[in-house]
Amino acid sequence: MTKNKIPLLNVFDYFDYRDYLDDVIKQLKIIEVGFSYRSFSQKTGIPNHNYILRVIKKQRNLTPRYLPNISSFLNHTKQEAEYFQQLVMFNNAKRPSQKERLLRTLLSFRYSRGVHVLTDNKLKFFDKWYYPVVRELAIICNFQEDYNLLARKCIPRITPTQARSAIRYLVDNEFLKKNGTGQYVPINQVVSTEPEVDSAIIAKYHKTTITQCAEAVEKVDKEKRNFSSLTLRVSKDTYEEMKREIASCRRKLLAMAKESNNPEMICFAGFQLLPRSELIDRAATNQDGKKDEL
Repeated sequence: MTKNKIPLLNVFDYFDYRDYLDDVIKQLKIIEVGFSYRSFSQKTGIPNHNYILRVIKKQRNLTPRYLPNISSFLNHTKQEAEYFQQLVMFNNAKRPSQKERLLRTLLSFRYSRGVHVLTDNKLKFFDKWYYPVVRELAIICNFQEDYNLLARKCIPRITPTQARSAIRYLVDNEFLKKNGTGQYVPINQVVSTEPEVDSAIIAKYHKTTITQCAEAVEKVDKEKRNFSSLTLRVSKDTYEEMKREIASCRRKLLAMAKESNNPEMICFAGFQLLPRSELIDRAATNQDGKKDEL
């Protein structure tokens, strides 16, 4: 297979370089019989034949030194190679501030090509904790442009100026619109982004809501809230199963909200599951090879 026959997927369609590489290799397997991860490594000068497979499986990150060879093999243009480089940096970044900065760089590339435009204004939906609240509140509360009323309905309370600017933002960016009777209605029922975009944009939103939850312990009556926590001993497999269980519960709550008739209030449901210790190496702690009894 010669280089000029390699069918390129559009790298600008991706927010995760692992998905991109996985799709590229799958496509090359269809075109060339016997093509494999090992073949890709050989053609891109990667000495470890299992390296790319481990990268795609998220067992390790793609290192910058291999990017020029990969872009050369895939016939990337200069702009495609630059986007691919920024994409790798974005996915590998750890700090939320760094991920957000790199995301905006990726968006500028995509915007310049007219690809799946996601503007900065759209991303600001999660910049203010009260934008999602005001969006939902405006739908069920016929406040008739009384921004004092709208502001008072928010918990914690916001100012009338913030309420007015939130409505303006939500309308201008097509999160809300007025129907024939002058009532605000949603344009799209669900506001979501791709997982990698989501992880970069709403990190600050999560930190704000967690802070508000901590304050609610003192400010919201116990009868009006439900806080609980558990500290548990589990295996890694059980931990992963717990994550899936939370995702299932989240979907159930969304379905319940969708089916709720005559909604009267806005609520916030938060889920937190995080490790409180590093994984224990059983082989190291059990010298006799026996499993500990807990």
